[in-house]
Amino acid sequence: MKILITREQIATRVAEMGRQITEDSAGEPVIFVGVLKGAAIFLADLIRTVELEATF
Repeated sequence: MKILITREQIATRVAEMGRQITEDSAGEPVIFVGVLKGAAIFLADLIRTVELEATF
């Protein structure tokens, strides 16, 4: 099987998304909702990178 995106690339992008959410929300509370099967793992990784008060 050919690997298209490495774990490191995914982790880097998730961290970038977390930083962007932190910047865009600027202290406002954020609600995270995972709606797809398997979203819990991704959502957990994303929430760890967001530096805001969050409800999930």
